[in-house]
Amino acid sequence: MVLKRPLHCPTKVMESEAFETTVGEIVDGRRWALVTSAFWNTSDKVARLIEAAGPPAVAVTDVKPNPVLSDVIVLADWLGDAELIVALGGGSVMDIAKAIAALNGMVDGEAILVAHLTEGAQLPDAMTPKPIVAVPTTSGTGSEVTPWGTIWGDDGIKFSVNDTKLYPSHAILDAHLCLTMPRDLTLATGLDALSHAMESIWNQRHMALTDALATEAITIIRASLEKAITHPGELQTRASMQTAAILSGLAMGTTQTALAHSISYPFTSRYGLPHGLACAFTLPEIARFNGETEPDRLAPIAAALGCPIGAIPAELETWFDALGVGELLTRFVSPAVADELGDNLITRARAANNIRDVDGAMARRIARAALERFCAKTAPE
Repeated sequence: MVLKRPLHCPTKVMESEAFETTVGEIVDGRRWALVTSAFWNTSDKVARLIEAAGPPAVAVTDVKPNPVLSDVIVLADWLGDAELIVALGGGSVMDIAKAIAALNGMVDGEAILVAHLTEGAQLPDAMTPKPIVAVPTTSGTGSEVTPWGTIWGDDGIKFSVNDTKLYPSHAILDAHLCLTMPRDLTLATGLDALSHAMESIWNQRHMALTDALATEAITIIRASLEKAITHPGELQTRASMQTAAILSGLAMGTTQTALAHSISYPFTSRYGLPHGLACAFTLPEIARFNGETEPDRLAPIAAALGCPIGAIPAELETWFDALGVGELLTRFVSPAVADELGDNLITRARAANNIRDVDGAMARRIARAALERFCAKTAPE
């Protein structure tokens, strides 16, 4: 019997058409720390935030995609007497903010955090992380409503920082912040949200509530993602994708992810394949694989896509073709890389959540079939 987690999220989710005003009200004169990327730091958005909340006591302004452990360790004791963290950016910004909060909330935090990441040791009950105000600028990870943060080892191994104390205290949704996302980022982050929703459904830990959240998320993404790509300045579409990312995050934060994420990690660490794309390109093949033995479990996905259960793989493939998944995929990888990765596509903690048992050889076959399908669509005649 698989132990199922209760659905729990203490984060206050707030919609705002002026994120800086809302954050300023939350800060309310307290000393605060800013965590953001170079892109946002040089934008007028940070200037507006500082005008509303006052200057930050400390700031990290150059967070890069897929933060590594050494980026976090150098920030031990960085927070000083700051009372809360404002994380303005995409999933990587929120991930490193959670790791910083954990590290700075413990005595001898470096050794404990390393053991937590590399060995799965629990973070101590005595940890007192500073609150995180998450201001997402992408619509994919759902990190603004989960206790998870992805940190990569310097050797390319993927780790997760995880503790219920690391749920952001607030998530501020301002769709204006998503208008700057270029096409490829819109696609990759939208596919990330889709993979979270689908993975929570074909999951040993699924619940009726997570199924309902995920089904609604898939429905919204199906209706909105292509429009967000073709009409990037349409604010309501961006807001819909934010909603989908939150719903997917709530579902995935309860069930955890499964086989698609397991397969994805080496594709990101070795070949630089954007995380959302790395998670999503195998979804049709995994639907095909899981549907052979557990078709009824895929019923919520079929309902969201508006197709019969048996048609899910083809429906996804046709949709992904229209989105340009194959074109983006072939910029990074070819079908041959699946064989190069051998049996390294299984992260047991993720793959074990899948409703059907899978080993390294099968994971490689799934990845290879998916790559052959999408890369062939973009191969020259």
